[in-house]
Amino acid sequence: MTQHKKRRFTGDLNEFLLLILHNDGSQSIEQLREKTVLQTINFNRHIQKRRRIRHRLRNSEPLSVDTACEDMVHRGWIKLDAKTRYELTDMGQLEAEQITKTIEQGARRLETQILNPSAAARNTTMSYVVISILKMAAGLFSGSVGLIADGADTMVDTFASAIVWAGIKFKKEVLGTLTLIGLMFLTAGILFYNSFSSILDNLAGTFLPMTMPYVVITVELIAILSLFITSSYQRFVGKRSKSLSLITQSIDSKNGIYSAVAVIIGAIFSIFGIHWVDAIVGIFIATQISIDGARLIRETTQTMRGGIPEFSKFKLPFEKQIAQRRTDNFRHWILYVIYNNKLSTKREIVSSLEKTFQPNYVPQVFTEFTAGRGVNFDTNFLELIKPLLKAGYLTENADCYILTDSGKTYIQDKIEMMFREQIKDNSKK
Repeated sequence: MTQHKKRRFTGDLNEFLLLILHNDGSQSIEQLREKTVLQTINFNRHIQKRRRIRHRLRNSEPLSVDTACEDMVHRGWIKLDAKTRYELTDMGQLEAEQITKTIEQGARRLETQILNPSAAARNTTMSYVVISILKMAAGLFSGSVGLIADGADTMVDTFASAIVWAGIKFKKEVLGTLTLIGLMFLTAGILFYNSFSSILDNLAGTFLPMTMPYVVITVELIAILSLFITSSYQRFVGKRSKSLSLITQSIDSKNGIYSAVAVIIGAIFSIFGIHWVDAIVGIFIATQISIDGARLIRETTQTMRGGIPEFSKFKLPFEKQIAQRRTDNFRHWILYVIYNNKLSTKREIVSSLEKTFQPNYVPQVFTEFTAGRGVNFDTNFLELIKPLLKAGYLTENADCYILTDSGKTYIQDKIEMMFREQIKDNSKK
């Protein structure tokens, strides 16, 4: 008996279809279309581009459930039963089991190595090490006192991150958070001292000008990008896992961005012989760090008293825009299923939203941004439907929702726009 080759998950539409059939049993073509709308909308253009590159194709049909099913019937993975519903063959069952195993292993690795609070603290500690070495090396090479000081500050952040890591690992998060807050105030104090000293040195005429400012600017720009990614990562995992330590770290990383900006501003002005601007910016940053530290002390004190921090007020970059995009997708789908599937009642529409945006065949970790995980469509239905009624796209009659002429025009334009995008992408070389 030959051993079945380990299956690699590539994200093709036919793999999602195999997962659905493996998880939910035989399905009609309409059910498959409904359950894969996230894949056909979100992944179609990416997969299609990759297929063109892989096979050197200039023109190939856009991915669709119909063509994917035809392809899998040809491969012998699925077949039509007596009720014209697609079901897995023995070969398709093996493929689906391999895909399920692969995707579950990937989800476990993502959870344990990336999204676990301890793993996040460990990963960001390593990123701090790299950033601090880069800053110190460039500072020594360029002779920039400001960059050396910023590198030393990042080394302190590395030490603080290691403490947070240990605090999470040994269930002493509050202690790690308090230590990090203390180091934030220490950083603010050092910035205040250096800034005022720099002002006095400028007044006394003993200030040493920065050398090789362009090297300083380049290194700090790299640091800003790295710290932005690190801060966003820490905040996402912190909110996801309700870890105040990681939230505190994300704020400290954000302050690191401010410090890098201050060094860049100082470097730019030093090119023109103005050497006191970075000191003023340093005072502003130190003040901001102190304010953030005071706010975190209040949150930590509340936690020590048994309270629950308000994690919702710690916003992620573009969080509002992402949430609005998801909500728009929900509303567009409501109009689409009323227009195309002739659904009309709340129960029918909510059921369609749940099947489409809460797929049970893919681990939750892979659909946190694109789908409706954690959304109670039944509870939030009025919030979703009211803007559509207000815009005149729908009318309500005896607990049924009816698409108006304006609504038909709107959703037809959206569908046409989507097809135009597919055709445009398909025509690219």
